[in-house]
Amino acid sequence: MIRLLNADFTRLRKNKLFWLLSIFSIGLALFMIYTQYSDMKKYGEVIETEQLMINYSTIVGIVIAIFTSLFLGVEYSDGAIRNKISIGHKRTNIYLSNLVITTITSLFSYLLFLVIVSSIGIPLFGGITMSISKLLKLLGCIFVTIIAYVSIFTFLAMIISNKTITAIVTIMLAFGMMFYSLMAFDRLSQPEYIDTMIMKDGVQEIINTKNNHYLEGEKRKLIQLSIDIVPAGQMF
Repeated sequence: MIRLLNADFTRLRKNKLFWLLSIFSIGLALFMIYTQYSDMKKYGEVIETEQLMINYSTIVGIVIAIFTSLFLGVEYSDGAIRNKISIGHKRTNIYLSNLVITTITSLFSYLLFLVIVSSIGIPLFGGITMSISKLLKLLGCIFVTIIAYVSIFTFLAMIISNKTITAIVTIMLAFGMMFYSLMAFDRLSQPEYIDTMIMKDGVQEIINTKNNHYLEGEKRKLIQLSIDIVPAGQMF
């Protein structure tokens, strides 16, 4: 297991995809800071640094899907897994080694994003306004969600031998979970009652009526449960 990890870390350091992921994290942080700073100067908006810290989490599933599928897909296309098995490594150890590598890489990319946002955002926009305990809980939730994403995509990358199919499946799944969570949150956020304008004796009146789109009972519980299970549901 240790030898597998050493070999995978060596491959990771030489992998262009890893460095592209790092550059992307830095670039995204700088882009967000720039756009928010421009809005602050133009419109006088109050920018919260902690909000910038968690913005990356909305797309992190897609980023992890791309990295995991391409990085681990090479294991099959280059025959690396076959070679590892032939020299005596167990499939379980190979899987765990890949899981550890992709988890560390994904967490590192987010931590890199946090460092850039914190080091530049705090001097520009001011200190953290949220309580530290609440911020740590949010960051902890994001870290756990990242691990959940990595676990799902690593599993798929290890059972699908074709790199192209792996990339398509994982990326589509990431988008699917994200859009489903957005739609589910939209349904759950519907108010139970809404104001409706009617005409009565030639006079407009506003009455409070039941919202037909409001979810109730078991259906609401089921939608809420699905959001709690899907990793993307923790990001909104």
